[in-house]
Amino acid sequence: MQSLENIKKRIKSVQTTSKITGAMKLIATANIRKQAKEYDKIASFCKDFYNIVKPLVSSTDDKKLNPKNENTLYILITSSMGLCGAFNINITKYLIEKIKPNDKIIVFGKKGYSYLKSHGLESKVIHTIEVSSKNISYLEILPTSAIIMEMFAKEQFGKIKMVYTKFINSMTFSPVEIQILPFDKTLFNNEQSDKASLTSMTNTNDKKQIIEYESPRHHIFESILPTFITTIIFAGIIESQLCESGSRRNAMDTATKNAKELIDNLVLQFNRARQEKITQEINEIVAGGTANE
Repeated sequence: MQSLENIKKRIKSVQTTSKITGAMKLIATANIRKQAKEYDKIASFCKDFYNIVKPLVSSTDDKKLNPKNENTLYILITSSMGLCGAFNINITKYLIEKIKPNDKIIVFGKKGYSYLKSHGLESKVIHTIEVSSKNISYLEILPTSAIIMEMFAKEQFGKIKMVYTKFINSMTFSPVEIQILPFDKTLFNNEQSDKASLTSMTNTNDKKQIIEYESPRHHIFESILPTFITTIIFAGIIESQLCESGSRRNAMDTATKNAKELIDNLVLQFNRARQEKITQEINEIVAGGTANE
């Protein structure tokens, strides 16, 4: 059995860990409240924006935006921080199962790149953007959107897809894949329940609005295409960050409970060891007194 001193050290060590995980849980909870507000804002914006873009997309000739190249460029959204359970592992595994030999990846978040590197896939990553734990700015995504549009225009890739984590509720998060280019028109249809998140939000209960366009629709859409791509990526990042904080809170809550359970077991072990030591000392005293008689 371990000595009393060693058990004491273990108890103190686990207590310290419990305080850290408890504090991280509180921080993650605070982040969830803040990010939930951002989530609501971008959800409202996406709903209105997609309602405007929808008739433009429906009138666009898909053949003009459908290169013969069959390679796919994936946009992977992960985090730059760890200690968030299986958040990064789940989304990266999801991508690895889908990726083909000639496909390439743009990674948001250092953890996604680290996981891909550990599986020997770093050569597929053409660009990595670090995602801060703070809310990312819409303007920060514009350069990446420009790179994506340029590669698609040059027909380096036939498809542009985004892989991110969909928020279902505070306990459940699911990896999903959406196609940005060529246009996946189901993004604008709430009937596609598996895609009904920030990146596919229209209000079917709203009254139909008649929008008049002064220029040809395809010209207008080409001019707002950068905004369209940036909005989808931005919405995916906001939703993924909310999932990240939720996953981290759940992970830290589990870690704190496990630490407390371990402390209880160590205290019980300490008390038993101390009781055995006291019993042994009493036996030695009694044995010594008997010998003196």
